[in-house]
Amino acid sequence: MKINPIIAVLAFLFGLGGSLVAYSWSGLSADLATNGSITLVASILGLLGIYLFEKDYKIAMAHYIICGLGVLIGTSMLGIPGFIFYVIAAVVAYVEREKSGSKTDKFDEVNFYGNETEIRQRYPNFPTNNDKNKIFWIIPAIALILIILSGVIGDASYNNDLHEKANAIDISNISSDLKVSYGYYSGGVQGTLSSQKDIQNVQIKGVWYGEDGSQIDQTYDTNTFTDIKANQKYQLNIPYYKESNYKPVKVEIQIFENFGETPLFTKTVNFN
Repeated sequence: MKINPIIAVLAFLFGLGGSLVAYSWSGLSADLATNGSITLVASILGLLGIYLFEKDYKIAMAHYIICGLGVLIGTSMLGIPGFIFYVIAAVVAYVEREKSGSKTDKFDEVNFYGNETEIRQRYPNFPTNNDKNKIFWIIPAIALILIILSGVIGDASYNNDLHEKANAIDISNISSDLKVSYGYYSGGVQGTLSSQKDIQNVQIKGVWYGEDGSQIDQTYDTNTFTDIKANQKYQLNIPYYKESNYKPVKVEIQIFENFGETPLFTKTVNFN
């Protein structure tokens, strides 16, 4: 009985689980969808190692390791179990090399005097011609390319989605009620926010800058909405409260989606 196929199936199941978790968490961080896709593709392709083992254990080992790295790179901590099991599958494939389609490395070329099919029927353990199996190295090479492409395509799709959402956002009717009283600035900036596309898990903040161009404060919108629905209007109120010697000359309104680190949309409001 061969053990490496069983371990490869377990690696696939762990990788599948990691990718599904990444998809379910993509609402918290949109790029997790891309990571989940990388892991899913790598996990599925890893199963081809079972077939490759019947051709040449060395090719199967390389394939298991490539796909294991894809699982790990895709979802990091979530991909560790799948990665470990694919590495174990590669090690076990080496241990079980005598059960592989490539029975031995002693012969670089096997010549048959007579009918090859009949000889193999009579001697099933007769060494194979390894040269015939070299073509199968193309499979792990293609797997590597597909794993890379899944990341590139996913990242391009993610960035395109961000670009479309950024272009869909508009902030209008901007006003300010900033004033100085008792040695403190109070008030803030108000406006009307709308979008032509739905945006989930929205965070809105204002980054305030002083006369010398340095950042003097950052504050968050006081309204409680977390999602933006397409073609609906939302009122913004970004407060400012600081000592009067911290005079703001502008505020940059930043809109984030899914707890991202880079603003989806920015708009600068200058004060006279």
